[in-house]
Amino acid sequence: MIKDLMDIAGRAVRPFKRRAYGRTFVCPVCHLELAFADVDGNGLAVCPVCGAVISLEAPYGHAVPVVVDMEINRAQPKLRLHPMASHLPVGLFPVACLGAGVLLVASLLAPAAWPTALIERATLLVLALAVGLSPLTIAAGVSDWRRRYGGRPYRIIRLKLAFSACFVVLGGLAVALHASGAVFSPATGLIAAASPLELLAAVAYFATLAVNLVVVGTLGHVGGNLVFGR
Repeated sequence: MIKDLMDIAGRAVRPFKRRAYGRTFVCPVCHLELAFADVDGNGLAVCPVCGAVISLEAPYGHAVPVVVDMEINRAQPKLRLHPMASHLPVGLFPVACLGAGVLLVASLLAPAAWPTALIERATLLVLALAVGLSPLTIAAGVSDWRRRYGGRPYRIIRLKLAFSACFVVLGGLAVALHASGAVFSPATGLIAAASPLELLAAVAYFATLAVNLVVVGTLGHVGGNLVFGR
């Protein structure tokens, strides 16, 4: 069943992936999917995971990736900050979404025994930490990209940078909406839907969280591919 769900998800994202990557090929060593756009002017591409130097040959009329060398002098920093720092926003943001979901359920069911005011403040704190720490994670990733990968413009890294920018922008919007008091009542912690404007703010807040949850999941998946291949 899990495999079936993964196949369905894979078919759903395939059009978006094709638009982001263009034509692709697979590294023969680690099976990382690379874009034709990653090939340099000499017809070579260096796999960011295993360091294989790949030439695209066309002996049968279609491109076949062939390993011609290995990049053995790649920088190997002992302290890689980005993989460690990425756990902060990737780990904290789903917790903030869980807190917001609890507040949504509490607002619908109105259980008086729930400490909703405390949950609301904790959710805002976790959300602010997840978004506030993300620029440091991005800076560490850019540093790793320049040192370890030579600043090569891989499509997979450009995709990570674009999604990281989306996470910061959408996360900042969610923090602003939450902190404004237009979504949750500061006194009760429940959704403040007394006016159409407050209801609109609540819808925008939860929609932003939902979209950003997809963004952070994509970042984690793409980052995992960069570390482990496929």
